[in-house]
Amino acid sequence: MESMCGLISRARPTTWTACATSPLPSFGLASLVAFIVTAFAGLTLLIPWTLAKYNKMQQENKAPFPLMNLPRELRDLIYEHLIEEPEYPPPPPTQKLTPSISWMLPDLWKSSSSSLTPYQKPGTWILLANKQVHKEYTSLLTKRATFHLTVSSRNYQNPTQHNPNTSVWKISPSVLQRIRSCTLQLVTTSAMLGVTDPRNMTSADWTLAKQIRRDLEALTGVKYFSLESKAIGDPLWNPLWIWYHACQSFKDMGHAKGPKLDKITFSLDTWSPGENHMARDKKSKGVWTWYCPKGHSVGLDGGEDVTVREFCGMLYRNCRVCRPNEGQ
Repeated sequence: MESMCGLISRARPTTWTACATSPLPSFGLASLVAFIVTAFAGLTLLIPWTLAKYNKMQQENKAPFPLMNLPRELRDLIYEHLIEEPEYPPPPPTQKLTPSISWMLPDLWKSSSSSLTPYQKPGTWILLANKQVHKEYTSLLTKRATFHLTVSSRNYQNPTQHNPNTSVWKISPSVLQRIRSCTLQLVTTSAMLGVTDPRNMTSADWTLAKQIRRDLEALTGVKYFSLESKAIGDPLWNPLWIWYHACQSFKDMGHAKGPKLDKITFSLDTWSPGENHMARDKKSKGVWTWYCPKGHSVGLDGGEDVTVREFCGMLYRNCRVCRPNEGQ
């Protein structure tokens, strides 16, 4: 009988020969494509997870910027990049207008949000940092920006006997005192005059004008203040009455209390035939003067006792420079 060692010695060459001559396993095209797709899918899942993990680590290890350690001059440079001209009330969300800062409307603030509403922009959030930043930014804002105030049927409510001191704008008097440039727009309907027939009222008795003048008494530091009287068309009577009462009610602002107007313009809600406007003539000690749309003087204002007929005559008076061949 052969020994076990002999059997193994004879069988070993055969085994190695068989292994050496057998074909290697091969991958088909379908298998190769499946492998590549699987590897790519794994990478698409791994890369976002890795980036999210890295960003999370960066946020956890990131220290807040030491803004208050900077000199005031450098902080002011940062504030200037965030300044926007305030509008109150802000434009409706349906209108595609430039978003305004909402620092006068705290109920519209959101401490954290990935999406901005039409009332929100990053410049408003700095007011929530702390009291010192709020004070510094507001101080720069009132010096550099123009505040745009609007009165319309959206934000005006006729005062009642129970609440006669209703305010059109809820703006702090301390903020009003620091404003240097301001515009006021009256978008007025016939109902806002408070009478059925505008011929039966006097400009001094206009409730809306009294309320606006009272609310703006603290606007004493303004360097430039303009008024735009925009009349909403009414088929029952001429919108010229709105322009007339607005002019007579506000052009003497600043004599006793409140700011001093520098310019008054007139417009309609749909179109404008090219009305003249009023502005103070600095060469004549601030006398109210009428100017054509191109800025040429067409005559002096008639003062407090001007009639509606005289007002309309100056409103559409021809300019001798623009139309030299046409009479007055």
